[in-house]
Amino acid sequence: MVFLYSRDLHKNNFKNLGVVYRSDLTTSQYVKYYWQVYIVTQKHLNGAMETHKDAADEIKAWAAIVKAVRWHNFAEVQSTFKDADNVNDYVIFDIRHKRYRLVTVIHYAKTTKGKRTEGHVYIRSFLTHKEYDTPKNWDREFGKK
Repeated sequence: MVFLYSRDLHKNNFKNLGVVYRSDLTTSQYVKYYWQVYIVTQKHLNGAMETHKDAADEIKAWAAIVKAVRWHNFAEVQSTFKDADNVNDYVIFDIRHKRYRLVTVIHYAKTTKGKRTEGHVYIRSFLTHKEYDTPKNWDREFGKK
């Protein structure tokens, strides 16, 4: 059993996300993955859920999964999300059976000299399938203009 918490980086507040049973993880895997990944920033996902209400449940599910893992490389991302793609340093997630694309940049968790770093997922944009076909849109909404 793992207790999941989300921390607001700006206010340093912790929010209880619930309990997850991890009976399939060995002790060494638990130690490797017990830190969570931070989503920077959650408000972009909230905006996407308001704009695209048909995708809201899947976005919530995606966010809950991301907050509960600690990825070290893209192969680990793909083991969690089979449809994730790595394109030009962006990690693209399919939402609603490829109806939408969630464009992210991931800074993977690392362990160096016995210190663990937390992973971060930066939300770049949430696009329809048609909008995604133009790569200049990938940073348009939340990132570079």
